[in-house]
Amino acid sequence: MRALFLSALLGASVSLASFTVQADQLWQGHGVVQSVSENSVMLQHDAIPELKWPAMTMPFTLSPGAALNGAKPGDEVTFTLERAGDGFRIVSLTPQR
Repeated sequence: MRALFLSALLGASVSLASFTVQADQLWQGHGVVQSVSENSVMLQHDAIPELKWPAMTMPFTLSPGAALNGAKPGDEVTFTLERAGDGFRIVSLTPQR
């Protein structure tokens, strides 16, 4: 019984450690701005293999302190994502000029 408890405890701590690493992880992407608002941007982005995402168009919120850096519809951009709750948000966005 004691071995079973220790095994479960070890498994839980490894799972928690994995979650912590993923929570701090960032992902890079490339896309084209479709539209912008005060705190979000609609991007048509290339595939992001690390997230197993195909190329698609989707909205992203901006994290606090993130700026559009002058990006406007039609601009090609690179961007960095972080996990935010059940979704993702942009922490940086840089127009490719």
